[in-house]
Amino acid sequence: MSDRPRLSPTMDSFLAGQFFGPFMVCLGAFTIAYLIGDVFDRFKDLIRYGGFGLLGLEYFALKIPLIVSQLLPVACLAGVLLGFALLNRSGEVLACQQLGISRLEMAVPVLVVAGVISLFNFALNETIVPLVTRQARYLYEVELKKREIRGVFFAQRTWVRVRNGFLSADRYDAPTQTLRGVTIYQLGPDYSLHDIVHADTARWNGQSWIPHKLTQYRLEKNGKVATTDTHLVLGQSVKPSDLSLVLLDPEEFSLWELNRYIDDLRDKGLDPGGYIVDRDLKYAMPLACLIMVALGIAVSLLWFRRLLRAQGITLRLGHKTVAA
Repeated sequence: MSDRPRLSPTMDSFLAGQFFGPFMVCLGAFTIAYLIGDVFDRFKDLIRYGGFGLLGLEYFALKIPLIVSQLLPVACLAGVLLGFALLNRSGEVLACQQLGISRLEMAVPVLVVAGVISLFNFALNETIVPLVTRQARYLYEVELKKREIRGVFFAQRTWVRVRNGFLSADRYDAPTQTLRGVTIYQLGPDYSLHDIVHADTARWNGQSWIPHKLTQYRLEKNGKVATTDTHLVLGQSVKPSDLSLVLLDPEEFSLWELNRYIDDLRDKGLDPGGYIVDRDLKYAMPLACLIMVALGIAVSLLWFRRLLRAQGITLRLGHKTVAA
């Protein structure tokens, strides 16, 4: 008895190509649709600030890597469903089934391509996406909307220039508009440090910042440090909109930068909150490509197998009816 047929390298390449071609078409179509939707979503700002020129084109071009990384899992699912639908229509799957080739053997070359796509997605998110996403936001918020950056995000802390000094914060929670670990360094006319004001938190009430657990340290001329009663004078010198320009979104972090930021927050006794979810998402997104392809293969081949059974039952009933 001869061994049952196995897939040849030519057939492996054919099946991989039947998935990769529709996958690229779906990815391109989804990316264009996403960009069109983003243009309409920002239409008022683009009209107001004249964003339909070269600056606007550069902004949307810089967003493409992030869009591609987010759409890869969906494109993988659509590509494998479309690819196997075309194979079913042309009878290629039926031919493989008749030759005794298992569905697992047919799925292997497609899964290998999906694994390569997953690795590509991970590398894209760790190298290109953080850099171009930061640049895209800078173009949109600063160069297009002409907003001024009043601070920097450095060494896991936020630094903002305020009147007569600098403000530093361990973390800013955008949903609650709360600064945590706030420290203000007040400078004199000769730019010498004379007061340090610290607050555990400061919450924005719509008009000014309301501090909690406030402490002031005054530097005397003799070099001694004295603790005095004070109040945090921020007012509207720093607004939440100013901090939104400084802080980085999760997409602007690489995985090791995000891990470092989470560890730094924990060392300071702060809750990392949603950053842990964002880190897990960075692990999950590349794997989602492989999972979506496996799901699409299962749906396509199981559906085709059930279709063959239904056709077989129909033919048998028809044959018996004619014979009768």
